[in-house]
Amino acid sequence: MIKYMTALVAVFFTTAALSAEVIPYGSFNYKWSHDENASGVAYDKLEDNGSKIGVDIVDVGIEGQTITGFALLEVGVDTDDSASNTFNSRLAYVGASTEMGDISVGRQSHPYTDNVAENASIFEVYGGNSSFSYGSRSSNSLVYSNEVGPLSIDAMAIVDGASGEDGVDVYEWSASAKVLGSDVSAGYVDDITNDISYYGVGATTSIDKLTVSSSYTIKDAATDLTAWEVAGKFSLLSVGYGDKEGTGTYKTIGLSKSFGNDLLVYAETEMAAPEGSAVDTQSWSIGTKFSF
Repeated sequence: MIKYMTALVAVFFTTAALSAEVIPYGSFNYKWSHDENASGVAYDKLEDNGSKIGVDIVDVGIEGQTITGFALLEVGVDTDDSASNTFNSRLAYVGASTEMGDISVGRQSHPYTDNVAENASIFEVYGGNSSFSYGSRSSNSLVYSNEVGPLSIDAMAIVDGASGEDGVDVYEWSASAKVLGSDVSAGYVDDITNDISYYGVGATTSIDKLTVSSSYTIKDAATDLTAWEVAGKFSLLSVGYGDKEGTGTYKTIGLSKSFGNDLLVYAETEMAAPEGSAVDTQSWSIGTKFSF
């Protein structure tokens, strides 16, 4: 019986592979960090820096087919085995591509965060601290994406069933286009449950070997707060500066070198100046990242 079951499973996956393109991917990212805490006390640590594995599945379709399916599963890998859960869910969704755009459901990344709020987040360890957004990834989500002429549109709705709302709890959108040679995005988030809104713009400009990315975001709550961040990369060198109202300012410097298509070695440092009476801190990290 076991022999027949094994053969049946093999046939099933072989058939699935013939009807869909299955693309595995991932990265192993490890660093040595020397970080100062809020009191200015430094500590050294060798640790994982966001390793992950995933599989991207796309229906190859047939001639005349107007609807094709797609799915993605991505998990974070705790290579240090420091927590009770070695694998942590990052993304897991299924969807359909049509002539009217793509629609998907599951655990997905936020378009406003990806395209606007984290536009200047170019470093492996530091940076990306000076922006306001609802979150990076959320379950119980519905995402719609489409291209209308030169405009790329992404929209998300979250219905978590636990916050007391009888419908959509959070919705957001972003729109992206090339404007005067720069990639520009704008977006908006409405956290209906907590009565908080986020909105902002992001832009990226490349001139030869120089790439400059920036973002400006606003958190509209009882008191409005603003944040802005700019980061540039030229050859091996990356620099960044950010100012987050109510939090502080951040200066970041990094060096990175790729060896082939897969291996990256990096070194970064960040100087943080918190608002109020908190002490300034300086941290640095060196690490390596292998992607496939």
